[in-house]
Amino acid sequence: MKNLLYFLIFILMLNPLPVVADSDYDSLYDSAEPMKSRLYNDIDPFEDEDNIKYAWSPYPLFRTSANMYFKDFTIEPGYYILTPRTFSGKDYILFKQNGKVQFAIPVAKKENTPMNFYEANTPKVKLTPMQKFASGVRKKFYDTAKNSMRITPPKSLVNVEVDTKFIILTLYYGEYKYIALFKRSPY
Repeated sequence: MKNLLYFLIFILMLNPLPVVADSDYDSLYDSAEPMKSRLYNDIDPFEDEDNIKYAWSPYPLFRTSANMYFKDFTIEPGYYILTPRTFSGKDYILFKQNGKVQFAIPVAKKENTPMNFYEANTPKVKLTPMQKFASGVRKKFYDTAKNSMRITPPKSLVNVEVDTKFIILTLYYGEYKYIALFKRSPY
């Protein structure tokens, strides 16, 4: 029994769990600066390019049912389209509602998405036999007329974790992972 206990302790020492302390979140939250300038008429300047280039909206829809607080901003419950953008060399997550940018929240941390992340964490589409046949015909048609076909948007996923003081919003978009921090209470 003691040998098993020693073995488990040895294994746990070899594989330390990545633990992020609250002080790390505090320093990331404090260093994140809100966007100094405003967007003209609260419109995303690159939205038209995305709508022309892709077959459907490339950005995930996010629903929050609780208030989230970032410094002076209060994000109220509702549906938002999350869009990562870079302005003046800094990364932001735009919260868009009804085509208008409601909030521009700075990204606390930007990392590369792990290999095979989307294959492991997104559900697979299940097609009926008729849908498989129709998609095969559609693919055959689009292979002959490639110039008119819009490209498939990058894969995306939203993950939210609730900590003791913070709400951690992680936006996986394409090859990058954007992390934004919000406080659970305004104080």
